[in-house]
Amino acid sequence: MRTGEIEPFSEPRTAANFHEAQSLSSRRLGFSVTSACPLRCGHCSVSASPDLSHTTWRAAFAERVAAQMEELGRAGVRFVDFTGGEPTLAREFVPRVAAAAKAAGMVTGMVTAAHWAASDGGARRTIEQFGAVDRWDISTDVYHLPFVSLDQVRRAFERLGEAGKQPLLRIAHHEPMGLEDARLIDRAHRFAGRRMAFQPIGPVGRGKLVAVSVGADSRSYAREPCPTTGLLIRADGAGAACCAPLSHEARTHPLWYGDAFREPLVRMLGRWRTDWLLQTVRLWGFELVVDWAHRDGVDVDRLLRRRACDLCVGLVTDPGVAASARARSNRLEHKVRVAAALLDHFDEPWADEALRLEAASLLSAD
Repeated sequence: MRTGEIEPFSEPRTAANFHEAQSLSSRRLGFSVTSACPLRCGHCSVSASPDLSHTTWRAAFAERVAAQMEELGRAGVRFVDFTGGEPTLAREFVPRVAAAAKAAGMVTGMVTAAHWAASDGGARRTIEQFGAVDRWDISTDVYHLPFVSLDQVRRAFERLGEAGKQPLLRIAHHEPMGLEDARLIDRAHRFAGRRMAFQPIGPVGRGKLVAVSVGADSRSYAREPCPTTGLLIRADGAGAACCAPLSHEARTHPLWYGDAFREPLVRMLGRWRTDWLLQTVRLWGFELVVDWAHRDGVDVDRLLRRRACDLCVGLVTDPGVAASARARSNRLEHKVRVAAALLDHFDEPWADEALRLEAASLLSAD
């Protein structure tokens, strides 16, 4: 672990490390490279399965994306991540793009279920094949265990450490946490130590069968800032606001940023960075959106939820709330506030630059 890097297991969420995570999102680009997976876990947010191999990205698209890494690096991208489905199935895409990202000075990461670590030899071959990937998040939980044993997870973790990689166990759990969740965490801690991170199972994909979205009232709904992980390119090429539940929704809400199969990634990233609504909730959470909806006479109270990601899905996908929020976030006085806050809190110039260009265009028209 590099000096100053947060140890996920030992560090509770604080204002400082939450701010650090948020500040990285505008400099991170994620790729959901396939909806295929050799597993059929009962909580899978993308409903991945072995039947979806046709979604896996191939060499031609890999070359197109790899050729854009230098430009993305100049635009300030510092992290490139791969997920799915199971990204190790994208053998034509991930190694090429990861190598190009590293050559452009970026840090690379991948989320994997470690089915490839059935033996030491198999684990080492996979790690070598994806040698340009630096950080490996190994997913495990009570739904993975019927397919990939904890011994197999441990083998992947240990072989990655021997190869000089940065392994991390990423454990999904019920909320509230159950006894089986706790037992798994205890067993995993024996070999992973502090290199663990946790996330609640959400009511998304097959997860709807095992998790629920908990309602709230005007006093108890989630008010924390949106913890977006940055622009995600879905398996269908669509640019989503994050890798959270909203990215699994239909492309009918306002937080979409183009099609990676048809246009440059840097242009999509620019839209993400200058989306006044997305940046509003990233800075201040959804309280402004709820207040705007109330002012505009939209029935929003029925959509309030205790978790930020569940709240986001309800608000953003509701046509009335979305229209209210989009209109009000695009008002000039609000855009000025957003641009100033992004500069002040995250040292991000892009919204300010976009606003200056907009002002110059208006002045030249006069």
